[in-house]
Amino acid sequence: MGFCLISNVAVAAAHLIERGERVLIVDFDAHHGNGTQDIFYDDPRVLFVSLHQWPLYPGTGWFDEIGEGDGRGFTVNVPLPPGTTGDVYLRAFDELVIPRARQFAPTWLIVSAGFDAHRNDPITDLGLSSGDYPSMMERVLDLVPRGRRLVMLEGGYDLDALRMSTASTLASLVDVSHRPERATSGGTDEAMRRIDDIRDFWNTAGHNLNS
Repeated sequence: MGFCLISNVAVAAAHLIERGERVLIVDFDAHHGNGTQDIFYDDPRVLFVSLHQWPLYPGTGWFDEIGEGDGRGFTVNVPLPPGTTGDVYLRAFDELVIPRARQFAPTWLIVSAGFDAHRNDPITDLGLSSGDYPSMMERVLDLVPRGRRLVMLEGGYDLDALRMSTASTLASLVDVSHRPERATSGGTDEAMRRIDDIRDFWNTAGHNLNS
């Protein structure tokens, strides 16, 4: 729909699952990963997770979109309001993303690493800094062994923010601490309530995130 014509992430994941792998895709680009979601929406071999701004183009990715058929429960959407800061993202990882990912037990991790959630990005309204991305990455890197992790660059429209965020993310891949900016906190109460709503929805839907 204009941002990607061919999804490198989806191509890589499709290749891996045909080899018998179980692939976790974590997409923290500010825009919902609607194309990746559509491709694997009924496929239980891929757990797709998207943390994104809501509302924002393309207008998809509400938290009740969790997959269909055999793939029901294998899509996790975390739509977040403008102004959301890093402490909310980390809570989303700790309470929503990591518990579901551990249940899934991936053999490969692919990260859709878009950096347009940075607070300086000109076309989005989220509140992250380059100091937030390493903490997010550290949480997901523990899910699979070395040699089974792919990180693919996606959005990011402020060049300084893109430079700093890419550097801090790459550093986390090699166990180096590099945080050009401080991590962020103190975002909106609405963002914290959204995490509660998503957790309650999943538990009510029969996919207990605490089990």
